[in-house]
Amino acid sequence: MKIYFTRHGETEWNKIDKIQGQMDSPLNENGINMAKKLREKARNINFSHIYSSDLNRALDTCKIICPNKKIITSPLLREIDVGYWSAKQFNDIKKTDPYLYNLYFTKPEKYNRIDGESFYELIDRVKRFFELYVYNSDDENILIVSHGITIIAMFTIMENIEINNFWQNRVRRNAEFNIAEYKDSKFTILKKAPLNLVNNI
Repeated sequence: MKIYFTRHGETEWNKIDKIQGQMDSPLNENGINMAKKLREKARNINFSHIYSSDLNRALDTCKIICPNKKIITSPLLREIDVGYWSAKQFNDIKKTDPYLYNLYFTKPEKYNRIDGESFYELIDRVKRFFELYVYNSDDENILIVSHGITIIAMFTIMENIEINNFWQNRVRRNAEFNIAEYKDSKFTILKKAPLNLVNNI
């Protein structure tokens, strides 16, 4: 099986570096055009199944990439839940919540919050998706449209990376394909999308 997985197109909040988490922001014009370009790259790929986060920025991207196709939405593919950080600027969080901000980026294994998810919880959620739709599937090609930090969690699982090295992978650019192969119960990374300039959520 080949897994094509991508982050949603650029949103209004991406553009101004505002944290989204599980809140939503619509695709901007650039984000829509990104998704259209990805549709062209995918036009000769026959996806057995198409999966998307149920957050609108991912689902709208998916609908542009694969118009008039059945899309299976799943909350398991949502972005990490960062609680009250959502809708705030990263620079503001760095000033108002420096302890948790520092854990988030430098000690992910110790990052935890009562109003959202830890990285352990995010990775467990992505594992549940793989258990449902990947590990026992005989599909040839699938498409997954998700989010920046959730895609890092996918790489963490695929590459068997310890959680303290979570940021070994970085947020990838919007609407660019990452490609992995799952064969004989093993993941092989075939392509990683270019890095994003910042690790925005």
